[in-house]
Amino acid sequence: MKAALPVPVRQAIDWMACHRSGAFDAHQQRSFEQWLAADRQHQEAWEQLQQRLQTTFAGVDGVCGRMLAKDRPIRRRAFLRGALGVGGLAASSYCLTRPGWQLAGLRADLSTGTAQREHVVLPDGSSLTLNAQSAVNLRFEGRKRDVQLLDGGAIAHVRASEREALRLCSRLGIASMAEGRCMMMLLPHETRVWALHKRLQVIHVNGSGATLAEGQGARLTASGIEPIGTSANSASAWSQGMLEAHNQTLATVIEALRPYHRGVLTLSPEAAQLKISGIFSLDRSDQALAAMADILPLRVEHFLRLWTRVTLG
Repeated sequence: MKAALPVPVRQAIDWMACHRSGAFDAHQQRSFEQWLAADRQHQEAWEQLQQRLQTTFAGVDGVCGRMLAKDRPIRRRAFLRGALGVGGLAASSYCLTRPGWQLAGLRADLSTGTAQREHVVLPDGSSLTLNAQSAVNLRFEGRKRDVQLLDGGAIAHVRASEREALRLCSRLGIASMAEGRCMMMLLPHETRVWALHKRLQVIHVNGSGATLAEGQGARLTASGIEPIGTSANSASAWSQGMLEAHNQTLATVIEALRPYHRGVLTLSPEAAQLKISGIFSLDRSDQALAAMADILPLRVEHFLRLWTRVTLG
């Protein structure tokens, strides 16, 4: 069965068809502007559609415009869907397999989009630095100060307070700190935490616990708490827009790059097992992928600016 395009892309196609219908009035223009402003994904889908059409029909003067202007609305939509079909198929498949992708932000107190980091001051004077595509809920009631991480990752800069220790919470456990700096990252099947400055208390949902000294990290899995070898400085490099890899699998590196890459980024199982070391820019994901391909025997293919595929070269 052919997978459907993501909803924002389908809506962008409908709006493009309306724009090119020759009967686009002021009322429709207001409705379009409201749709565009309602969600960041709408803006991205609209821009990607325009860019894709410009790229696809570059050098073929007026072909795209004539086809969209003269054809009936249903055929205009089919034409636009065809231009985005490959990317849409990959996008919908990826969204179905990635837990919480683009959904956590809908129910979160705070969230970030693709390639967006944000620093937020909390009610107690502490602060959070959110990674790209991250989402949190806040509970600051009475003496409590809880931050529930729903997706992505966050660094908490914890200020000393008369309240209870600040807690970073995930479905697998809690990391608490009265003062200092700590980090939590969500992966598909585990939670990772680090004590960046001062000590960090970690409690698993099964009741087991551990104390992390400054610089130490731990992995929370379904079976319990395990030490993690990645250094705190390397793990938190994303807050400075960098991705540090020290003999890590390409699968781990690509997972860290995904929140900064516009569109779908897939990796073949064969390439995922390769090991890589280096420092890459998160804010220039295409350049980072090109640099990885210089180091490893990789092929990086881009489809319609909506889907990037990395395989063995």
